[in-house]
Amino acid sequence: MSPSLLRAGKVMGLRGVQRYTLLVIPAALPMFVTGLKQGWAFAWRSLMAGELLVIINQQNSIGWALSQARQLNDAERLLSYIIIVLVIGIMIDVFFSWADRSLRRRWGITQ
Repeated sequence: MSPSLLRAGKVMGLRGVQRYTLLVIPAALPMFVTGLKQGWAFAWRSLMAGELLVIINQQNSIGWALSQARQLNDAERLLSYIIIVLVIGIMIDVFFSWADRSLRRRWGITQ
């Protein structure tokens, strides 16, 4: 936390719990959302890698479906599964980017 922000809170008379609820937590929200976005990206890539590496027969999962489509040379179905994974990843990334931009704009820390 920047010293100037803490001084501003002190000038506003924020002490104890108020200091955290009205100053520290709102100031940390943009960095929190950025961390969530990075965590989501890592988790999504790990999930997809795990799905492709560990395939349990007859379990309805995207990894099993991709493996079946590949083994059956069903290019249309394989491509459709890949597009579904891509669209889900992009939609969540767009959501986190929007949340990050709106929080930064709200708190006045946009570039």
